[in-house]
Amino acid sequence: MKTTMKSLVFLLLAATVGSASAQDDPAKFASVDIHTNAVCNDCKHRIESEMLYVKGVQAVTVDLAKENIHVEYRAKKTDPAKLREAVSKIGYLADDVQPDPAARKALPSCCQMTKEEHNASGAPAAPAGPASPAEPQH
Repeated sequence: MKTTMKSLVFLLLAATVGSASAQDDPAKFASVDIHTNAVCNDCKHRIESEMLYVKGVQAVTVDLAKENIHVEYRAKKTDPAKLREAVSKIGYLADDVQPDPAARKALPSCCQMTKEEHNASGAPAAPAGPASPAEPQH
């Protein structure tokens, strides 16, 4: 009886360790950089917040100076095309995917400006680099 119990405990521990290491498998994760037209901290916050609700997204960082969105995601849950579409639905350019017109119109006026218009308007300048990345929700 003791041997059977020890064997069962050993099997449960082995299964737990095996599943934990499978969850951390780097092959399951991917990242993509998406060119965007975000111009201010409101844009940055909106994209980083809303993209975390997209299935499979693990982390999002917007670099306003480089006009770039870096997305880390689960490769089995989503892909770059779906991520670009999600950015478009928020109202922003995503590489060659144009912003959804209704979503773009719903953005605050400063977020609808081009980078040149935003800079000329005297609005607060974008920071030189990315702040700390958003925390993953999935």
